[in-house]
Amino acid sequence: MKKNIPNILSVIRLLLVPVFIYLFFNDFKITAAFVFAIASATDILDGYLARKYNWITAAGKILDPLADKLMQGAVICSLAIDNINNNKSMFFIGIAVLFLLKESAMIIGACIVIRKKHTIVVSNWYGKAATVAFFCITTILIFYSENMTLNIILGILLVAVLISALLLYYFKVFRGVYGIKFPSKKKK
Repeated sequence: MKKNIPNILSVIRLLLVPVFIYLFFNDFKITAAFVFAIASATDILDGYLARKYNWITAAGKILDPLADKLMQGAVICSLAIDNINNNKSMFFIGIAVLFLLKESAMIIGACIVIRKKHTIVVSNWYGKAATVAFFCITTILIFYSENMTLNIILGILLVAVLISALLLYYFKVFRGVYGIKFPSKKKK
């Protein structure tokens, strides 16, 4: 039973996604940010427990990143929709699209690794650093959504974090650890 504690924490994080969305769009943004913080804490705790006690399961390798990405997607999409609804900026739509493209590319990459190497890609330090940066930046954006200058600066920083995480994943994990390369065109 103890081995499933990290998975239970991931399920709790999944269940917090609609709670966050409900609170955010019903003008309980501070409470929504608190729910996001709780979800992030469960992410840290489940990873710590899984590694410390070797409670790593195949289900956990899927549940944990799924819960993380759904919560992050909910946060960034909520910020984008909020900006549109309040006639502030279309900038966050671009960030939300970038987030969705990055995550789609990483899912495709993970599927390729599973197919070719028969293993599931696990998180690494730069993925964790990107998650922490994402949490910090988006939490500030939730609290200070009216400050457009801060929103643009933090939005640009978030774009840099997303692109860096994708490039590091591609070069360090996809190509580096697993040695997977896209076929190059041969000269005739």
